[in-house]
Amino acid sequence: MLEIILDEFHPSTMWNGGIFIYISFVLIIYFLLLPPSKNHSLKKSIVFILGLLAIFASLGSPINVIARIMYSSHIIQLVLLFFVAPPLLIYGFKYEIIERWKKNETFAYMLKIVTNPWVALVTFYVLFYSYHIPAVFNSVRLDLFANYFAMIVLFIAAILLFHPLLLNTSLSDKTKWTYALLNILLIVPYSVVLIVADSGIYALYTDVRLFMSSIMVCLPDADLMTPEFFRALMPFDPVMEQLRGGILLLIAQVVIFTTVGFLGRKRK
Repeated sequence: MLEIILDEFHPSTMWNGGIFIYISFVLIIYFLLLPPSKNHSLKKSIVFILGLLAIFASLGSPINVIARIMYSSHIIQLVLLFFVAPPLLIYGFKYEIIERWKKNETFAYMLKIVTNPWVALVTFYVLFYSYHIPAVFNSVRLDLFANYFAMIVLFIAAILLFHPLLLNTSLSDKTKWTYALLNILLIVPYSVVLIVADSGIYALYTDVRLFMSSIMVCLPDADLMTPEFFRALMPFDPVMEQLRGGILLLIAQVVIFTTVGFLGRKRK
């Protein structure tokens, strides 16, 4: 059913050329402009590229459009952008430029504050839960620029969230495992809400008028389409989609933070 629906969309709608250009620009900076870091291996460069591919899959591929039709795909989008891409980018980044900037006391002080584990943890989950308040979510998703701004802010917060696990050498293994466990526990309330809800939480997936407005953000010629077309895009049970999304989010959180916690432990 979904394949038939997506056939109605133009390739330029399904694939975001703007995101591709931005990612290409980042790759140019990464390989040609950033000074090489000590012990920077080919493996790290490949991991960094995988992180960029995760961003493109989230924001530039058909997942971005499908996420406005199926809530479970919205969760896939968030997992890729906030929980898969950040640790990959952190692991593969060239840190020589950061080390140079650290010589500036103001920059070093600000970096120490924003990468504090408690600050990073609280900041991300306050933003994450705020974004998913139904009234906020329904409003932000109807404005292309507001939605991308929210995604960028949350993505930066996600980068800071993974910093203590992968880069903070002053934390003990026990502290890092506690931090990873807290990340898993903090996503549980939202996952539980999605799993046990017996009705659609977000009107964007249940109200035809709001659904139309949400899809129109992605379609350059949406004004030429009839309401019947948009109704045909809503064959998915919102309760089942929320259930799938909640389970997926919880499993992804457990797998990702367990894996990153293992990789971030101190080598003996």
